[in-house]
Amino acid sequence: MHGALRKFLGLFLSMACWGAFAQAVVPPATVQAPPALTQAGAVAAPLNGAAVSTIGPGDVLQLLIYGQPELNARITVTQDGEITVPFLGVLRVDGQSPSAVARRIEKGLRDGGFLRDPQVSIEVAQVRSRVVSVLGQVERAGRYAIEGHLSLLELLAQAGGLRNDAAETLVVMRQSGPPDAGRQRIEVALGSRTVPSPAVQDLQLQPGDVVYVPLAPRFFVYGEVGHPGAYPMEKDMNVMRAVSLAGGLNPRASDSRISISRNDEKSGKLDTFKVDMGDPVLPGDVIHVDERWF
Repeated sequence: MHGALRKFLGLFLSMACWGAFAQAVVPPATVQAPPALTQAGAVAAPLNGAAVSTIGPGDVLQLLIYGQPELNARITVTQDGEITVPFLGVLRVDGQSPSAVARRIEKGLRDGGFLRDPQVSIEVAQVRSRVVSVLGQVERAGRYAIEGHLSLLELLAQAGGLRNDAAETLVVMRQSGPPDAGRQRIEVALGSRTVPSPAVQDLQLQPGDVVYVPLAPRFFVYGEVGHPGAYPMEKDMNVMRAVSLAGGLNPRASDSRISISRNDEKSGKLDTFKVDMGDPVLPGDVIHVDERWF
């Protein structure tokens, strides 16, 4: 008697559990092959508070299927722009929005008979397809994601700003066509340290752009000055300003015995000549301040 009762209760519990499961999942024996999925969309999904408009190769996606934790997955988009989804196999997602891909997966699971009412979420965990690189005289050189839109000014801010020895003009290298077509070189004047130029504020970066901030052209001051060494060029630089930046003349210096050594661009020879305080200084000049005779 007790054995029969135990068998009945076991059968009852098994049927109850199976009924609850069947509300969400249809037995595999009744599954039909899912149709081709080609729908595209343009709605963005959030990434750390920003909007990612499209998915690209290298991006890392977080797939969440509510109520089915065993189907959740972290998926990397292949170089061909494809992902592999449980039950549905390989889907091409390159150029599509995260929400559009989620709707496609929901449709595939529903139409294929895998889930009755699937609730799917796709989030971009890491952006690797839409990135730009910044190199040179910035505080934090590296690769940065384009989340929605990214201006040159915003990129420089994310990179920690310019170093003190940054040049007044930077270069943006941009792929202008097929990979074998080479890159377009865009020179951008930075403006002042306090007021960026309109070009810096308005230039919108594109995936694959490389921003290079070169070292400012330099001149050199040696001899009887307070702080001999190399200094960044400024606009309309002259000898007086150069000597001032180098700490000024020391008590032994002679303001009438100052010379510049300069490479001649045409001949490549090094010329040395005497200068006055008002004479211009060019990039690469070596200024030497001699001491007084007595």
